[in-house]
Amino acid sequence: MHPRPLPYLLAILGSLCSVAHAADIRDFTGTWVMRLGDRNIFVLTLIAENATIHGTWDGPAEYAMDNGAFSNMHGAIRHDRVVDAKVSGGVLRFAVQSGNDSKDKDAYAMTVDGDHAMLADNDLPAAAAAPMVFERTAPGVKVATDWEPNRLYTSGDSDTPSAKMKAIFTEDQRVRTGPVIDWKKTSKTDAERREQTRKLLAAGALHTAKDYEEAAFVFQHGDSSDDYLLAHTLAMVAVSKGDPGAIWIASATLDRYLEKIGQKQIFGTQFSFDPQLHWTQEPYDRDLISDALRQQLTVPAQALQEKRLKELRTQK
Repeated sequence: MHPRPLPYLLAILGSLCSVAHAADIRDFTGTWVMRLGDRNIFVLTLIAENATIHGTWDGPAEYAMDNGAFSNMHGAIRHDRVVDAKVSGGVLRFAVQSGNDSKDKDAYAMTVDGDHAMLADNDLPAAAAAPMVFERTAPGVKVATDWEPNRLYTSGDSDTPSAKMKAIFTEDQRVRTGPVIDWKKTSKTDAERREQTRKLLAAGALHTAKDYEEAAFVFQHGDSSDDYLLAHTLAMVAVSKGDPGAIWIASATLDRYLEKIGQKQIFGTQFSFDPQLHWTQEPYDRDLISDALRQQLTVPAQALQEKRLKELRTQK
């Protein structure tokens, strides 16, 4: 099944909130799955028996969750029990009891709308954490085990990159190659490519680390502080989705943003031409970031930057 875009998920959440009162015990039974893009992270099976509900909750043995985003999934599949289930006012409240420790329980409140369900943590205020969205599915589905390390997963994830984003990025790079570049024309088409990328972002059409890295490059070629700050944000998403190489564009876009707002760059990624000084890195705070930290960000050490600056100043 293809990942659902964010607007679709928001519509489901709104619908669930409005129909919870109509649900009864039969509406909750069956097999439910929570997907992160192409992978199943949780499988919830609910069985009605003698006017009560019991069942199972399967998921990764180890994982981290923060506001609807998941990471560090590893270990065997953990099989827990659904206990203390009760339907009241159209809401199913139940606890998930650890198979290893009967005292280890997590409480949830579940509302349904047909084949979609929303689970909120019953132990937290409603605004403290994003609810989990489940879909009804056929029995027999399994929890995924092929999670990528060092990647943050969200509900709209996919392993399929955006062909549209790739085409925009390819054109962004193409117009910057060749012996003669028409910068006036390039500036105009840069703005068009940024607008195309904004539409993809608004539609939730970007999913992979490569998508977000390519989008970061497009906005790095912008002309406002907001363009550079957005580029930096996109690069951070690329890193979170498993592309450590995107840390360089994250550093470069922050330097470019700082320069645009009249502050000193801190990494030394930006070289600009000044009529008085010719090529320069100024303004540049050379003391805040150590070369050891620059290495972690794949940014050249200051000695190499100085060498590059001298090379630029000797070019004719």
